[in-house]
Amino acid sequence: MTADKIGHNRYVNYTPESYEKQGIMTWLCRMPADRKLVPAISRIKGKHILDVGLGTGDYTRLLLDNNTVVGVDQNPHLCKLAVKVHKGDATELSKLVGGEKFDIVLSTWMTDYFNGEKLQQFFNEAKKVLKDGGMLMTTTIRPNGWGLIYLFLARYWRRVDKHGCAKNKVAAKLRQAGFTEIELINLNSWLGIPWACLVIAK
Repeated sequence: MTADKIGHNRYVNYTPESYEKQGIMTWLCRMPADRKLVPAISRIKGKHILDVGLGTGDYTRLLLDNNTVVGVDQNPHLCKLAVKVHKGDATELSKLVGGEKFDIVLSTWMTDYFNGEKLQQFFNEAKKVLKDGGMLMTTTIRPNGWGLIYLFLARYWRRVDKHGCAKNKVAAKLRQAGFTEIELINLNSWLGIPWACLVIAK
């Protein structure tokens, strides 16, 4: 099977236990990125949140004591938390949640499954389901530095079709979706080399 045939569907036969893994890129990139990402998520209080692509709920756990959370995932069986999870794609959020509106749309380490067109669709849908003044908080992979290595390994070693997006293109897509206040924060590897971004947009 080629890389362009493998995406979220590879998790269909996973259990929450088998999903957990600690690869080299987790140690080099994800764990250092959590130094900024975890505090940013932990500061959220008293909000109604749509967590898109929550997986097993590693970051969702940080929200449950002080917020209400609804999830969206292609593989809802992976989440064992006490959270309602809609089965579906991030490019159809408004259809999945009906008329429900949220203070925050959160998505961590999910947008790398999207090419440029689908990333735009996700931003458009996030804007639709946000309340006036609501916030999108997500992550994107940069297509250079360690981000380039991450994407190369995903595509040609693990055979998973993943994508990066340059910061200026991310900002342009957010503006096209209707966001006007945009902050892009570098998420670095252990070596201090940027490989991803924390995206905050209103």
